[in-house]
Amino acid sequence: MALLTEHRATGRHRAETGTTAARPSVSWNAPEPGLWVGNRSGEYAGMVEFTNGLYLASGEVGEELGRFGSLDDAFASVATGAQKHRLPEGVLSNVAIISAVIAISIAGMSISMIAA
Repeated sequence: MALLTEHRATGRHRAETGTTAARPSVSWNAPEPGLWVGNRSGEYAGMVEFTNGLYLASGEVGEELGRFGSLDDAFASVATGAQKHRLPEGVLSNVAIISAVIAISIAGMSISMIAA
């Protein structure tokens, strides 16, 4: 897999195996020229594609984050977009607990209705 090693202002890119370009909390892989895939802690964070002279950024669920004139701006958009669209882990664990309690309550009510 090729990883981004150089970006020029002209929009030309050179990919080379063995090096990594990192941005704040998101690491970027370039599987092919003009395409970067972001990874945050082992999870897909989004991607940037260079087309028609612009960098198109999309977030972790495929939402379009914008079109940018620079690769750094597109990277920053994915980094902040991935953070603002993700629920905090505390909220996710609370949702899981509440869902489990509701499922157990419904199962208990169903069993008591069948037994009656």
